[in-house]
Amino acid sequence: MVVPSVGELGIGGEGIEADPEALPKLVAALRNHDDGDGRTLIVQGPRGYGRRSLLRAAAAEVGLELLEVDLDRLSPTPATARAQLAALARECRLFRRLPLLRDLDALAPTLSTENDGGPFRASADRLEMVTDALEGMFVLATTSKVVPGNRLRRPQIVSLADLTGYQRSRLWARAFPRIGLDDIDQLATMFPIAPGLIDAVARVAREQPPVAVGDSIRTHIRTGLRATLDGQMARWATRIEASQDWSALVLPKEQRDALGEMIARIRRRHTVYEVWDLGSYFGRGLGVSALFSGPPGTGKTMAAGLIARELATDLYQVDMSKIVSKWIGETEKNLAALFDAAEAGNAILLFDEADALFGKRTDVKSSNDRHANQETNYLLQRLEAFRGICILTTNHETAIDDAFKRRIALHVQFPMPEVAERVELWRTMVRSSIPTEGPLDFVGLARRFEMSGGHIRNAVLRAAFYAADEERSLTSAHLVRAAILEYQAMGRIMSSNL
Repeated sequence: MVVPSVGELGIGGEGIEADPEALPKLVAALRNHDDGDGRTLIVQGPRGYGRRSLLRAAAAEVGLELLEVDLDRLSPTPATARAQLAALARECRLFRRLPLLRDLDALAPTLSTENDGGPFRASADRLEMVTDALEGMFVLATTSKVVPGNRLRRPQIVSLADLTGYQRSRLWARAFPRIGLDDIDQLATMFPIAPGLIDAVARVAREQPPVAVGDSIRTHIRTGLRATLDGQMARWATRIEASQDWSALVLPKEQRDALGEMIARIRRRHTVYEVWDLGSYFGRGLGVSALFSGPPGTGKTMAAGLIARELATDLYQVDMSKIVSKWIGETEKNLAALFDAAEAGNAILLFDEADALFGKRTDVKSSNDRHANQETNYLLQRLEAFRGICILTTNHETAIDDAFKRRIALHVQFPMPEVAERVELWRTMVRSSIPTEGPLDFVGLARRFEMSGGHIRNAVLRAAFYAADEERSLTSAHLVRAAILEYQAMGRIMSSNL
């Protein structure tokens, strides 16, 4: 259904698409807001799906005014937080407003340096402080899939369903009214992003030079999507692009077929989950997750970049150091924000060296073990509920928790290349732009040096610098010299008969 836009949200001032069952439920709940028995109305849904717009529309229908409160700005100091909440409750009583609380995940525990009763011991302390300070009904708008209902007054949860392909097509048509219907359907399939993000992307795309062909319009849309996503993801991840093509990835047929299956799963989600209605049957786990395992340099990260390039979407490599925090609850908070942003923007998340975060749970011998296991448990739940695209890479497959392996749709093992594959890698790495002299013995190099593609690439680059420094063309001797040094860097000892 189309909900009349309230405030600055909406596409082109014409409203937003939303779950058709949500608005009547919200209106009915808000009509009974002053029944004398305090209650909590919770609106769950992905970021950018119009939770607050729906609430404002429902409140306007029953003659209420909402006062939005960003919980992320609630002071970490208990005494200051109590004063802030008291002022909020006073304003709501005086002006008969209903508090709308945003960012429930921000109630993760924080430490205070002031001696005013000590720091918050857990997120429950802060949540109880909020509920105690507010009288009557208050409203929560959250992306969290797990809400502490036992600490809220008579909670009533309204969950927003995902948009259909038809609804997304209408959003894109409203954002770009001059595009034909066929191109609109392609946009809805290629960019299944959140409604709020479609609005932001369209603003940026419309500022680009005018074009007449659909491909150029999609280029402008990708520019807008990158401009929006980079700002949201920069705190935890970096966008990376593949500079190679598929010819640079030398893999056995079985692994190539597995990568093709992953691309098909992403491209055909609309057909399988919506047109064939398997999404309503399976319910959870509708995202696409994959584990790429194998020795270093076998092409795991390159494959992730090539998949993103094939799908015309962006790949963001997660910075583990920015995700993991020593403060209890902060890691989960960072992961929630990361997954929400990637899901809304249909970006591919890449967890390189994933065993650092997705490692096996341990026996609880200390509080640190317990909290580490809690982070793993949260990550398991979030990955299962994730509707986007996630790729994990590891050199140590056995270090990944078995529960993650069960939840991962595809597991692709990248083996060390055989002799024939190493010949192809040497031939591919020595680009045609490099001047060469004499025959280059790729077969001999492949037989003598058992190396992965990453190490062969390093050897070729090394040999190219040797040749350039000598101001001559690349020769087989340069390649052999570079391969021997790369072999030694790998910790391998060459036998005397080589």
